Amino acid sequence: MNIMIRCIKKNLYVILIFLFFLPISGFCRSDFMVAYLVDDQIISNYDIEQARRLHNLLTDSNISKPEIEKIVISEKIKEIYAQRLKIASSDAEIEAQIDSFLRSNQMKMQDFRSLVRSKGIDIQTFFSFVEANIRWQKVLDNRFGYKINNLTMQDVIPLVSTPEKIEKEYEFSEIFISYKQWDPQRAKLIASRLEIELKAGANFAKAVEKFSSADSKLNNGKVGPIKKSRIPKQFRDVLNRLKKNEISSPLEIEGGLIILKLNRTRSYKTVRAPIVSVTFSVSNAPSNSDAVCSEERKIKGPVLLSKVDKKIGNILSKLMPGESYKLSDDNGPVSFVTLCDRFLNKKQGGELNFETIKKNEEAQRLSNALMLELRRNTTVIKK
Repeated sequence: MNIMIRCIKKNLYVILIFLFFLPISGFCRSDFMVAYLVDDQIISNYDIEQARRLHNLLTDSNISKPEIEKIVISEKIKEIYAQRLKIASSDAEIEAQIDSFLRSNQMKMQDFRSLVRSKGIDIQTFFSFVEANIRWQKVLDNRFGYKINNLTMQDVIPLVSTPEKIEKEYEFSEIFISYKQWDPQRAKLIASRLEIELKAGANFAKAVEKFSSADSKLNNGKVGPIKKSRIPKQFRDVLNRLKKNEISSPLEIEGGLIILKLNRTRSYKTVRAPIVSVTFSVSNAPSNSDAVCSEERKIKGPVLLSKVDKKIGNILSKLMPGESYKLSDDNGPVSFVTLCDRFLNKKQGGELNFETIKKNEEAQRLSNALMLELRRNTTVIKK
C-alpha cells in the first residue's frame, strides 16, 4: 500500500513539474486570443465568431470571416467614438428595443434565449448588439440630427410623370445593292425584282444576306434607333412616307441603289408615374395640422391620390406633409385641406412613407461619411 502511495505521489510531482513548465498560452482557448487591436481596444477571435453566429441567425445567411471581421472592426470604431462623446444607452432603452424585436418576431424572451443558446451564441452578444445600435443612433442624432430632421423634401418628392417629348427616332432595315458588285443595269433589275418580292412578303433578312453590300449586313440590315437629325434628308423623306414594316421603292444614291424597310419610330418616351397614396383632412376652420392629423375621425385615407377628388388631389400633390391650403368656392363655404402624409406604393403592393425613406437614406449617407472619417483616424492592427 505504501509503495502504491509513493508511486502516485511520484506521478503527481511529474505532472505538476510538467504543468509548471507548460506555457501559459497552453491554457488559453484560441478563441480568446487577440485578433485585432483597434486603437487601444481589443477584438478577440471569440468576439468575431460570436458576431458571425449572431449575424447569420438574424439575417438567415452565411457570412464569410473576412466580411464579419470588417463589420466587427466598424462596430468597435463606433463604440470608441461613442465613448469619446460620452454617449450611452439606458437599461430602459435597451429593454424597449428588445421588447419591440420580440414582438415583431412573435417570440418570448425565454424562447429567444433557447434559440441563441442552440446556435452557440451568448445572449450577452445580442444585448451588446442592441445597445450598440442605440448608441450609434444617438451619435448620429448628436452629430447630424439637425440636418436629417430639417431635410428639405420638396426637391425629391416624385411628381406625377408626363410624357417627355424627344427628337424623333427611326429604326429601319436596308439593302444596299452596289454598282461595284453588280453593274448598274443588273443592279436596277435586282432592285426592281426585290421590291416586288419583299412587298409580297419575302424574307428581308435573307435578301440582305444575299444582295446587300452595306455594313449593316452584319446585323441583318438593321439600323438604329437613330435620331432624325442624323439621317440624310433624302432618307428622311422616304421613311416619313412609310408605315411600320412597309417596304420602300428602290432609291438611287451614290454608288448604288437602296431599299428601306421601316421597323418603328419613336417620338415620345413615357416615364411610369409613381403610385402615390395620401392621408389628408378637410375641415371648415383653420387648425393646427398636428391636431387635425392626430384625430382619426377627421383623417381620410390612406387612399390613392388618383382616387381623390381631382380638385383636392391637385392641391394635395403640391403640399408637404403638415401643410394646409385654403380652398374656397365663389358661392360656397371656405375649407382647409391639410396633407397629413404621403406614401409611395412599391411594386409589391406595400406602402412606404416617402419622407421616412429619404430621411433614412440621408442618415445612412451621413453615417457612412462619418465612418470613413473615423476609419482614417483609427489605428487597426491585426495580431
